[in-house]
Amino acid sequence: MTQMPLAEARRTASDMMKVLNAPRRRGVVVSDERLPGPAGPMPVRHYLPANCARPSPLILFFHQGGMVILGLEACDTFCTILAQTCRAHVISLDYRLAPEHVFPAALEDAEALWNYVLAESETLGADVGRIGICGDSAGGLMTASLCQMVRDKGGKVRPKAQMLVYPWVSSRPETEGSAVSCADAFPLNQPMMEWFMKQVFPKEEMLAHPLANPLHNQLNDLPPAIVATAGFDPLRDQGKAYADALQKAGAAARYHCFGALSHSFLAFGQASRKAEQASEQLAREFDELLQA
Repeated sequence: MTQMPLAEARRTASDMMKVLNAPRRRGVVVSDERLPGPAGPMPVRHYLPANCARPSPLILFFHQGGMVILGLEACDTFCTILAQTCRAHVISLDYRLAPEHVFPAALEDAEALWNYVLAESETLGADVGRIGICGDSAGGLMTASLCQMVRDKGGKVRPKAQMLVYPWVSSRPETEGSAVSCADAFPLNQPMMEWFMKQVFPKEEMLAHPLANPLHNQLNDLPPAIVATAGFDPLRDQGKAYADALQKAGAAARYHCFGALSHSFLAFGQASRKAEQASEQLAREFDELLQA
């Protein structure tokens, strides 16, 4: 992928996800919509389960892809699992991608979505006291950074819970641990991470941006969290470090390492029963946090 033209890399990654994703769960109505954003209408996908009461929990989901590739199809099936299991609205954001859109454009879109659902909660039938934030890989970075942004701006409404799956939470160079032992893993390897970083942070000084490094920021006063990593993943150790740092800062943080799985497993339900089981487990545990 790192040797392909960007358009081809995006098409190849999207085609892979179509093969590896399991079918959507039944009983979830799915609609593609556009919501107001900082640079114009933002595409989103809205998942509404048949067992959703009013007011209901609401989950904002941010997909994987290094903030460079993929879109709403990446974790489409997992969003139906979340919606069904948590009996919640799920809104998945098709945020702006690099390099066309300079970081932190994706985070600006995420914040706009947060502000929208707060303003329109009554219309949506959502309970603002039970809003969850969830994302995988780069979407995990967006989840962590959005929770920190909401805290830092002192909003009256805070996320009820956050879930980060095989998250990217540090943009500092890594020369040990899983970054080395899993440097040649599938589907994410170290050359791909370096390629993503060059697309997202074309200037070296951008690597120090606080929103690109939630692991290294103040972690006090954040919502309860689930952090899940995969055994075969160069990002495994930084995900574990984030869970440890949350716990040290006083947050209620559960940590899981699914040792037999790889990065991107939320989208591998068609290929792996263990990936599907892990997805179901995480959805059940997120429901516990939202209902607590």
